[in-house]
Amino acid sequence: ILYHLTGVLAGSVMKNRRWAFLTSTGLVMFLYLIIPQAAKFGLVYLKYVTIYPVFNEVYPSLIPRPLGDAAEVFNTIIPPAKFFGLNFPQYVFTLISQGVLSLAMVMMLWRRWRKADCHLLGKFAATGLFGWLQMMLLGNALPLMDSGDLFPSRELDRRFGRLINPDIQFWSPKTWEATVMIGIYGLVTLASLWWLTFIISSDLHGQVRGWRRARKLGNQKLPLLSDAATSVPWVIAMSMMGAAGWFIFGRALINSHWYPELSLLVVTPVAMFSILICGGLGMAALLESVGRKVTGLVVILGGILPVMLGVILAVSSDDFVALAVWLAGICPVSWPIYGSGVFLSEEGMPRDVARAIPNAFWFWQGVGAILTVWLLSKLRIARKKISDSSREF
Repeated sequence: ILYHLTGVLAGSVMKNRRWAFLTSTGLVMFLYLIIPQAAKFGLVYLKYVTIYPVFNEVYPSLIPRPLGDAAEVFNTIIPPAKFFGLNFPQYVFTLISQGVLSLAMVMMLWRRWRKADCHLLGKFAATGLFGWLQMMLLGNALPLMDSGDLFPSRELDRRFGRLINPDIQFWSPKTWEATVMIGIYGLVTLASLWWLTFIISSDLHGQVRGWRRARKLGNQKLPLLSDAATSVPWVIAMSMMGAAGWFIFGRALINSHWYPELSLLVVTPVAMFSILICGGLGMAALLESVGRKVTGLVVILGGILPVMLGVILAVSSDDFVALAVWLAGICPVSWPIYGSGVFLSEEGMPRDVARAIPNAFWFWQGVGAILTVWLLSKLRIARKKISDSSREF
């Protein structure tokens, strides 16, 4: 149902049938093949958007008995779905997870069918969905830390039999695993923030329509939950929730008994919030002030192009690795990855890279903060201009 709803939603949003078909197919493949890979790096919840957990639990009863018995024994090493202090059968938790996401998509379709020009989600619903995603990510991850089941190397050892008896005393996670897991958590949080910001941010035409409607009703201000209202306060709320969830995940991971020698820097929560607030507010300000087409161009020039140039420099010569780090740091997608390297200094990293990452991270965070403030000031002027012009109608 979830994947059918994904296809229906893509077809309802996009007017061109060919692009709707390609987009829906790509989204389903992305949901089924790409997103669940993050489950191997600490975001266990994401595997429940697929059928794999249910299939692993029921397939022994679907195959011949000798093979089924062997598969049943193999499945005993697969833990039940954990959510904070609760244990659920895999199929129950999968139904709950996909049911909530399906409900959100049904709400999007209902809003779009009811009124073609309204947003897919309201601002309150989008903020609630973001908070729910954070709760699910933490609820699945935190109970698996002490046992070690959260770590990628632990799962590989169990799956491929490098440890015949998976006793904890014969295994311990590496430092790089903590760095990667914290970075991926931040990256997924930032991507979720961008996605919901894109949904709830109104372009110039939507703001004009909203203000004209408000003037006809005799209102001097736009309602806070109106589609035409600014998404800035809601983006701030989601950024705070995301930073809190990210910090709780990172602190629980580093304070676990696996890493007694590690600790997070004091500025870690500030840096996490800075990454999300700059990325989220910058996206919201661009969408509301210049529209989606110009925002897409900015994403290409400021996001994709620096990473491509950085990769070219990095593979061309070792002398350009530090320069590549600085160049790729322009892209906001790299901020959570760089941040995880700043929060935890990774041993064994090349000296030039280890020196460049913190400097590049803090420099581009400063630049991002300045640009965000500038974009917000431009947005305030643009929205005031629209408000004043609507008085004439």
